[in-house]
Amino acid sequence: MHWLLGTFILMLVTVQTAGIHNDSHVILGKNAISPLVFAHYMLITRPPNGDYTNDINLARSAGIDAFAINYGGWNVDFAQQEGYLQDFYSAAEYHNFKVFLSIDCTSVKDSNMVVKLVNRYVNSPAQFKINGKLVLSTFQTDPPTWNWQTDVLNRINSPVYFIPGTLSDHASQVFSQTPGDGFFPWIHPTKTADQEAITDNSYATLRDITGKSWMAAVAPWFFKRFSGYDNWSHAQDDAIFIDRWLHLLRLKPDFIEIVTWNDWGESSYVGPADTTNSSPESYWGTLDHSAFLRMTRIFIKAYKARQTDIKITPADEDVFFFYRLQPATTLGTSDTLPLPSDVQYLKDNVFLVSFLASEASITLNSGGVIHYISGKEGIHKNGVPWTLGEQSLMAQRNGQLFVNKKGPNISSQLNRYNGNVIVL
Repeated sequence: MHWLLGTFILMLVTVQTAGIHNDSHVILGKNAISPLVFAHYMLITRPPNGDYTNDINLARSAGIDAFAINYGGWNVDFAQQEGYLQDFYSAAEYHNFKVFLSIDCTSVKDSNMVVKLVNRYVNSPAQFKINGKLVLSTFQTDPPTWNWQTDVLNRINSPVYFIPGTLSDHASQVFSQTPGDGFFPWIHPTKTADQEAITDNSYATLRDITGKSWMAAVAPWFFKRFSGYDNWSHAQDDAIFIDRWLHLLRLKPDFIEIVTWNDWGESSYVGPADTTNSSPESYWGTLDHSAFLRMTRIFIKAYKARQTDIKITPADEDVFFFYRLQPATTLGTSDTLPLPSDVQYLKDNVFLVSFLASEASITLNSGGVIHYISGKEGIHKNGVPWTLGEQSLMAQRNGQLFVNKKGPNISSQLNRYNGNVIVL
């Protein structure tokens, strides 16, 4: 779409939707534990040279308490995974960091394997525990064939704090299940942000009633395009991250798990992108998400302080922007796959997120069209319809420039469709 050069003045507004605004849960469950934050780490996607040092240091500096290690995955070599897991635990021990297993039940089909793995690291100094109990979690779309209590938990050489994953949006059914010290609903792939917020409210209510823990999931983005089956975007679009964090700060989950640290294939990473894969199919290698982690650090600090209204300090001030590099409904010149599912929910916008200690003037240059935005104190998000071409962002106060960023161009068409985002 061609835009004439012009000037637009926009007022930045606080993120709110109908489902997010109407909540009243501000207490923790009966088993109140200090708020904890984890990051879901795909063991199958190994860091450069198998060195976990950088990931551990970045996670620690962001306020993340432990990595939830996803054991399993697509076309996984379990013998290889065991070696990766040993390296990960060794690195965590060396760096005095904590980890725990999250069994990927979409690929792990043997309960004996689970028992063997967990027992191997029961006494590791890196093993994360809650109230003296070893933490064990899962990712699962459907329950496994085994009985968790008799086939797994009773055979582990330690008390276990068990937090199984689920895709169910029926909190009453989930919280009535046994075993489970708490439950971990993943981001629901077909729900809008308002629908997800309603589900969160129900989990908060059942947490308060039952006294069991609720571990909420937060994702920065989702997009996957591997095949006709794995070809999807996400209905929550820009609301999946900032809106959700603000909502969860009010609901106060017992734990929050960031999903994910490094699932590049689903574009949900907050850790360093894999730049080693330069193939045309790689839709993540050049799209940095580290600014999502910088935002996460501010949210984690507020969450652990049990704040609902975040006061931004001068040290935390920044203005970020993120966007796709192409229109939502335009296939690439070399595409062999159709458009991803749920593209009808995606907006062709540049999204700005400001973390301001006081008012400031924000300027977005989108393809030569200048947008002046009145930046208000606090955290605010705004979507500006983009213009193709160069993208840049500045923020100033009292004539002093304190943000000056330039991102890659937005094109009318790429070689291959890419629904991932750059965030700066």
